[in-house]
Parts: sequence; structure tokens; C-alpha cells
Amino acid sequence: MSETVKKKILAICGSPTKGMTYKALKDIEKSYPDIDYKIISIKDANIEQCIGCYQCVQKGEERCPLKDDRDMIIDEMNKADGVIFASPVYVNHVSGLMKNFMDRIGYNTHRPSYFDKFAMVIGVCRGFGADKVAEYLGGILTTFGFNVVSSLELQYSSRSDKEIQFNHEKIIGGMDTLLEKIEKGNKNKPELLQVIMFNLFKYISEAHPDEYSADYEYYKDKSGYYYDTKMKFFHNFIAGRVVKQFDGDMLKNRM
Repeated sequence: MSETVKKKILAICGSPTKGMTYKALKDIEKSYPDIDYKIISIKDANIEQCIGCYQCVQKGEERCPLKDDRDMIIDEMNKADGVIFASPVYVNHVSGLMKNFMDRIGYNTHRPSYFDKFAMVIGVCRGFGADKVAEYLGGILTTFGFNVVSSLELQYSSRSDKEIQFNHEKIIGGMDTLLEKIEKGNKNKPELLQVIMFNLFKYISEAHPDEYSADYEYYKDKSGYYYDTKMKFFHNFIAGRVVKQFDGDMLKNRM
């Protein structure tokens, strides 16, 4: 009888310290010894600051001029059954480390590639803002294609035993949901915004195959994909107007 293959879970920590965000991820490691679990702290990786050159979007992620650990983390994400993205709250948003990492893999907004991946997001605060972090991470990862099935808001203010136990139970609940969804393969139905963005970037790439060559190559074989709804109204009206705008100042005056 063959052994059951362990579920592979990758946790990406956006904290510059080994504080409560990191401890929450370590709590998972202690509570689930039977999964193949790995934590990558962005602070310990060599991830350079995004320079906004747009090469990853227009010409392909391999054209990024920054050569660092980005591709190593992407490789770990690709091998995992599920990915956890955790960040502390900094000025009512994710940390700079996590935001920069999202910028570095932001080409996935144009070419979503994680439709078969499941994700959990965790926002950690001392007072407030965890909901904003979880909302941001959940939203952007959804545009990347992830099936975001667990979203946790953890508050550590008193750090009392009662509070820590309460957060522990939330973590366990979120992890159980993540593992169950992975086991059953229960993928999310595409949201309207996902469908619109998928078709929008597909339409733009067809109208500008030289300007957006990476997008064009990605979308040309996606005609049978379930996000490609063949919405005539969308193509003829909404996307057409956006492409006209791209033909003007948008392409020439990118910030």
C-alpha cells in the first residue's frame, strides 16, 4: 500500500521581524506536523526593490532586470499545494516587504497563472487594520488566479494566554479549511471582476500584440478557458473604449 503524499504548504512571511506574524506561522508548523510545511521570510531573501520598468508585464517576467531570489520563491509557490501570505499591519496596509513582493510578481494580474492553487491570507495587528491587510491580499491574489479560501485577521494587543488561544483557534480553523479545500479540489467560481479583467487584458493584447507581447502569447491559446466568456457586449463596448484610451496617453505617459 502506497504512502499518502503529504500536502505541501508554503508560508510567505512579510514581517521584518520574528514577531507575532512569524509566530503565527510557526504555530501552524507545530499544529500540523503531518504536512510538508515551509516558511520563507521575505526579510531573509534577496528581493530587490521593484523599479517599475514594466518589462515583466509587457515582455515577460523573465525580462525583469533584477536578478535575485524572486524566482526561487516563485518556484516554491509553484510546487506547493497551498500558499499562505502573512503580513503585519503597517500604516493600515501590508508591510513594505510584502507590498514590494506583490509588485515583483504583479505581472500575474495580466497573466493569472494560479488557478489551480489554493491560498490563505493572514493580517496581523496590535490594534486595528488586519481587515485591510487581509482584504488587500485576498483581492490581489484573486486577480493572480489563486483560490483564496481562508482569510484571517489576528489581533495581538494584550498577548494574554486567552488572546493567544483565541487566535490559535482561528488559525486552526483557517488551516483546516485550506487543507479541506485542497483535498477536495473545491475551486472558487470566478468572480465578475476576474472575468472582466481576464477578457480586458486578452482584448488589449490582441489589439497591441507588439506592445504587450507576453500577454499576447499567454492569451492566444486561452480561447477555451472558462474565463474567456465571449461576451460580445464586453468586447464591443467596454474593452473597445479601454483600448482606445490605451492608444492615447496611457501607453505614452506611464508613471
